[in-house]
Amino acid sequence: MSVHRLPSNNAARIIIEAPRLLITGPMAFCAPETADLFETIAETERSSELARILELGTQTSETIRSSTTLRLVEAQIAAMMQELGAKLGGLLVTDRSQALKQTKETLDDHRAKLTTTLARYMDPESQASLPVAMAKIFDNAANRLVTRIEKLLEEGDDSALGRLAERVTKEIDKAVALIIDQTAARHALRTKSSLAGRPYEDAVEERLTTLTRPLGDSVNRCGDTLGQARTKKGDLTITLQPEAARGERDVRIVIEAKRRGDHAQAFSAREIEHSLAVARRNRGAAAGIFVAESAAFLPLGLGFHELGGSNMAIAWDPEGDDIALAIAYRLVRFTILQDRAATSGEEVDRDAHRRIVSEVRVAMGKLDVVRGQHQAAINSINRASTSVNEVADAVLSYLRQLDDLMAA
Repeated sequence: MSVHRLPSNNAARIIIEAPRLLITGPMAFCAPETADLFETIAETERSSELARILELGTQTSETIRSSTTLRLVEAQIAAMMQELGAKLGGLLVTDRSQALKQTKETLDDHRAKLTTTLARYMDPESQASLPVAMAKIFDNAANRLVTRIEKLLEEGDDSALGRLAERVTKEIDKAVALIIDQTAARHALRTKSSLAGRPYEDAVEERLTTLTRPLGDSVNRCGDTLGQARTKKGDLTITLQPEAARGERDVRIVIEAKRRGDHAQAFSAREIEHSLAVARRNRGAAAGIFVAESAAFLPLGLGFHELGGSNMAIAWDPEGDDIALAIAYRLVRFTILQDRAATSGEEVDRDAHRRIVSEVRVAMGKLDVVRGQHQAAINSINRASTSVNEVADAVLSYLRQLDDLMAA
């Protein structure tokens, strides 16, 4: 998104007097899309519209930061664009005679990879979805690149040819950042409107659907229907993709989503284990995840608990990040698949798996500690916020490594 501050009065400052934000002097920003919008708005209404846009932008930024799926998408795209830049740079510099042909082949190959990868994370059917938008961006950038190469080859300008790869990847990067921001903005608006006043289970279902889509698993809301034990225990189930479960169908993880009043007592470890045992039996599930809205409702006030390899208890606030929810889902899923692989006699690199899972546990422990510091120490909030982001990034890195091992 092309927004940056322009030179202005050095004395101008932005002062925070929560909930107010005070700008003390003339200050100018280059914000083309906002400027275009404001040309259509009466001057008397611009201040209120600016306040609304600032709030929406903050929600969008928070959505990107708190969504494991969007952060994984950003990491995937960054890696692919880096690879594309390196390949194009080599072609345009060393293979001048075949530059046009090989460039077209390279672009076609990367377009296919990009579309396939993003389809795992987002709905590929919607014309407003990230895969469709990315394909259009890539096609436009690729067409411009090919046109430039044809012209430069005619002119024999080798020096300009070598700079094209970097330019086109920067164009794509810039457009990608805008698309991700727009995707996050739509998600923020949808979340804000759809979650207000809705049951906690609805929020858990919505977020789990986003987290499970990349792996082909499906989420089912079942809290209103009777299960195998003729009870309604077990609010949701995640059904693993049969291919991942060695062809076995109906391999499930059950979710117990719990919300309590502000002054209610925390759930004990025994209550959680009993609740998951009953829910697993009722829904025929191989594993269970107990989700509470706040760490205050879990034992010791911690937001991440392992209760044996197949059961977990975590805290997830719909307005916060989903790291704990994503990790709990991936870890119990991994445990199920590892057990299936061992039963079928397949070789599993258990040492590598144990190492990464151990690192995840350590990182989540640190994340709980840092979050506790963040809440308790207002004076050091900036330092704690930085630590939260660093540890969360480490967890995402381990998550990607675990995905790579499972795909190997």
